[in-house]
Amino acid sequence: MEIRARRWVVAVLAVLVLTGGLVTRALVPAAVGGPLGDGLYATLVVLFVALVCPRTTPWVAAAAGWAVSAGIEALQATGMPADVVARVPLARYVLGTTFVPLDLVWYAAGAVLGGLLVALARADLGEIQVRHTRSVRAHRRGLVTAIVAAPLALALAAGGAVAWTLRGEARDLRADLAPARAALAASEGRVADEATRTALAASLDDAAALLAERPVLERRPGAAPRAGEELTTRVEAVVASRLAEARTVAGTARDALAPVTTRGDQVLAATDGLGADEKVRAALATVLGGAADTSAHASGDGLAAATDPAAVERTAAELTTAHDAVGAATVALLTAQDAVTCPFPDQVWFPETGRLADAGLAPIPWAPTYRLRADVLPTLVALDDAFRAHFGHDLPINSAYRSYAEQVAVYNPAHPNPLAAPPGCSNHGLGTAVDIDGISTTGNAEYAWLEANAETYGWTHPDWAEPSGRLPEPWHWQSVKTPTSY
Repeated sequence: MEIRARRWVVAVLAVLVLTGGLVTRALVPAAVGGPLGDGLYATLVVLFVALVCPRTTPWVAAAAGWAVSAGIEALQATGMPADVVARVPLARYVLGTTFVPLDLVWYAAGAVLGGLLVALARADLGEIQVRHTRSVRAHRRGLVTAIVAAPLALALAAGGAVAWTLRGEARDLRADLAPARAALAASEGRVADEATRTALAASLDDAAALLAERPVLERRPGAAPRAGEELTTRVEAVVASRLAEARTVAGTARDALAPVTTRGDQVLAATDGLGADEKVRAALATVLGGAADTSAHASGDGLAAATDPAAVERTAAELTTAHDAVGAATVALLTAQDAVTCPFPDQVWFPETGRLADAGLAPIPWAPTYRLRADVLPTLVALDDAFRAHFGHDLPINSAYRSYAEQVAVYNPAHPNPLAAPPGCSNHGLGTAVDIDGISTTGNAEYAWLEANAETYGWTHPDWAEPSGRLPEPWHWQSVKTPTSY
């Protein structure tokens, strides 16, 4: 039978190869299905060459099929096939999208198989004229050998591909383990959602168990890449959770720093020209400048734009350090100013003394010409209610909050009044102290009652005003909210 008469067999083989290639791409894992699909693609091209040119010898058809497949693969390096596929998605089955040099090897294997299939399709059951008068039997033996050897060679190649693929997948997965473990360790105690770390730890255990399995028998192609993808997803979740926590911590630290720097600025401004050590003032000014720079880096927009959790954590640490530094430098300056302004240890200097805003003060109901800090007044009212219930009259108040000017008026630095503290050193200027008329001696009943009951309502008689204190003042009582130190 002539070679042309066998075209229908080649056509049937082409349909079978096409079907096999599509099934392979759809059902076989990409690690194996990809190379097999590439080989069958070249086989199909060889069969098409044989159909178009029926008198072409099998090996010429094989060479042509490989050349066409390799040409299309090389064309992928230009990006043109990707553009075509973007417009016509089905074209990906013909043109592909990505240039992979190793595919040329699979095309060669597929071309050899295609040449053998063409030779098989053209084999005649009768006599076949062979050059140099070789017998039909010898030709058939060679053909049978080739037909048996081709699938075996393809199977060996596929097995090698599977082994090579499994080894590469395992190598890639092992490479993913180290950064995943590092992400897990670095995020301990630093994530917003601990469940993300739990999930990552479980994925690490699963990946380690997978690598311990026997290739092919237990670990299939594609399993390691899936485990790697899961690790990547888990790591990304941990990093996102760590970043969220870092932003929260940094934002909290920034917000905590704000009132501390405000206080530092207030103290620095208030001590200007009052004789405090200038080195101490300069130290506070320096840390305030650094704190301002750190706060600027931790703005809301800055934190929202940050993507590196470690960098945000460093910012949070810097904010905390700035908070502590500004606080310590502020106390140092307060202490330095106190040392040159207030003559006694039980007197404490504050810049706001005598300068409280009117909005923060409230008149005493039964003595409205006197005022106290608004948050302190309710405790005095409660004390007065109890006092009136016992003695039948209100607490006789004759002094409460004093402005800075009023304190200046009662204190003469040339001839200091021992009963008046220097301006800035009296807790009357803090709006937390009152003087009670009529109890100028410690032995009367009203004084004794206050001694026994005042602290129940949040008021106390300071040690320095006790009979054995530095300056006995039985009439001076102050809220327990009165600051006595920095």
